[in-house]
Amino acid sequence: MIVAISFITYVIFALLLSGRFAASVPASRGIGVSAGIAGWVLHGWLLYLAILAMPGLALNTGSAMSFVAWMIAGMGLAFLTRPAFTGLAVLLVGFGGLGVLLTGLGGPGYSNPALEWPLKAHILLSAAAYSLLSVAAALAVLLAIQDDRLRSHKSIGWLRHLPAMDTMESMMFGAISIGFVGLTMAVFSGLIFVDNLFAQHLVHKTILSLASWLVFGILTLGRWRLGWRGKVALRWVLGGFVILALAYFGSKIVLELLLDRQWGEVVY
Repeated sequence: MIVAISFITYVIFALLLSGRFAASVPASRGIGVSAGIAGWVLHGWLLYLAILAMPGLALNTGSAMSFVAWMIAGMGLAFLTRPAFTGLAVLLVGFGGLGVLLTGLGGPGYSNPALEWPLKAHILLSAAAYSLLSVAAALAVLLAIQDDRLRSHKSIGWLRHLPAMDTMESMMFGAISIGFVGLTMAVFSGLIFVDNLFAQHLVHKTILSLASWLVFGILTLGRWRLGWRGKVALRWVLGGFVILALAYFGSKIVLELLLDRQWGEVVY
């Protein structure tokens, strides 16, 4: 029931802020924002019940995706403080609507009652960093589409509802900077807290995470020292994100759905 209500309120938010109601009904923005916040709060409560309510931390594939989508939707709602960002906010909050439908999918997940708070913090920090870098990747895709439309002299269509390209590029690099700091803390705290990479099925995740960290580190350095932007920067952003997605969700899907194993689970 919570899933259905949350999804419906997300849909109401999208319809009222992006549809014809936004122009014809003055109160539509206020109602839409309220619906979006309500859907986000319900989504958060659902995640609490699915992940944190039981001892330990139960974070299966579906709930992990849902948690990342919830954080992205929260960033989208924050963008509503600036009316010019409404179009971008609708896109980001839309991830929340898709994510809430995935909550709990992929098996029961692995919950270790003895899981200590540093490892819990590492897991949640990893998800937060992934969320920020996901927003950066989404902005990179939108920038690439805008650039292609402008260079080919095509109509920008729905892209006219997005902020200016310079603004979006600045937002992208801001998300990368904060996300890279979070990813650095997540990767190296994981190396400290994890006992046995092989026994806990974390080798592939760790190697790919380090590769992604290296890509985003080079991009950050290139932006700072060489002024990278445009297509060069977009390629590095998307490349780093793809590697990070494989590190987190790729390895998690293979373990849970194909091998019936979990991160951190030691099988003797």
